[in-house]
Amino acid sequence: MIARLALVFAGLTLALAASAQDTEPQVEATSAAPRTGPEIFADTCVFCHDARGWGTRSLVQRTPPGQAELLQRQVLPPALVRNAVRRGVGSMPQFTPTEITDEELEVLAVWLDSLN
Repeated sequence: MIARLALVFAGLTLALAASAQDTEPQVEATSAAPRTGPEIFADTCVFCHDARGWGTRSLVQRTPPGQAELLQRQVLPPALVRNAVRRGVGSMPQFTPTEITDEELEVLAVWLDSLN
């Protein structure tokens, strides 16, 4: 008798769960708008590459005067940005495509180049 009640209870629980799923409103998946160069820089790069960041302070030793801050660089080719981001440079770690997609990297590289 107890076993039969347990089976009935389990069946009712499954039926209720299934009916609850059928009545949930359906939400369409929407893709987020692609991030812009300034957004990618603010989300990913600014922590090290703002005026007083570690990356900027490190670049002071490797770049001509006034060129350490990325947003102030006179020459910053997209190929250099892509290479630095994917391979890392000095203390800068490499960023994988799961951290910054290839599309985002291209947007970032082109945007930084456009600031010249």
